[in-house]
Amino acid sequence: MKIIRAKDYKDMSRKAANIISAQVIMKPYAVLGLATGSSPVGTYAQLIDWYNKGDIDFSEVTTINLDEYRGLPREHDQSYWYFMHKNFFDSVNVQPDRIFVPDGSNPDAAEACREYDAIIQRAGGIDLQLLGIGHDGHIGFNEPGAAFELGTHCVDLTKETIEANKRFFNNDETLVPRQAYTMGIKTIMQARKVLMVASGADKAQIIKKAFFGPVTPEVPASILQMHPDFILVGDQDALSLI
Repeated sequence: MKIIRAKDYKDMSRKAANIISAQVIMKPYAVLGLATGSSPVGTYAQLIDWYNKGDIDFSEVTTINLDEYRGLPREHDQSYWYFMHKNFFDSVNVQPDRIFVPDGSNPDAAEACREYDAIIQRAGGIDLQLLGIGHDGHIGFNEPGAAFELGTHCVDLTKETIEANKRFFNNDETLVPRQAYTMGIKTIMQARKVLMVASGADKAQIIKKAFFGPVTPEVPASILQMHPDFILVGDQDALSLI
């Protein structure tokens, strides 16, 4: 495990983008596992800036996203498909046929998850997986107690996750999806490199618990202590307790 301290969110985003950029420059046809949420937005913005300057080319890159709400069409403004296009794909030259996000509109959970695992396998696995971390230690939608050996699967979202996501649905809890398709811990751990970004004092306690406490399914991110090439990039606030 390697920990990189950043001054603030902007510095964290730049440092994380530099790691992703290096991966693409070393391997132009890299398979990038991507994440949604507020933590990686600045990283995507930095990559877009470097793309616009001609410093990085995504034309041969394949992207495979971590998760998607079950039951939301791609066009919904809270779907992760929509989020990724708005915050990254629409501004760079990733080829549309190389963009993969779980199909939240597929009502057959077993089929949707099986197909997604096959996509990852056909791509040759993930070279670099980008992650954030939830306040309870979840990664992707792998909630506390999730089995470490699972591949892509359908999860019931916890009350805490539903509450945290309510702000994105006009603060109406009834509009928040109750399930999601997510890469499993097994899939994440099979990525050749894992990069986590963390920002803010509200993440300090879980960072300490996940990476300086026991490895346990009750803190899903703690398994990353066992990954052979895991990098945590955090700002001063997020890393203040370690």
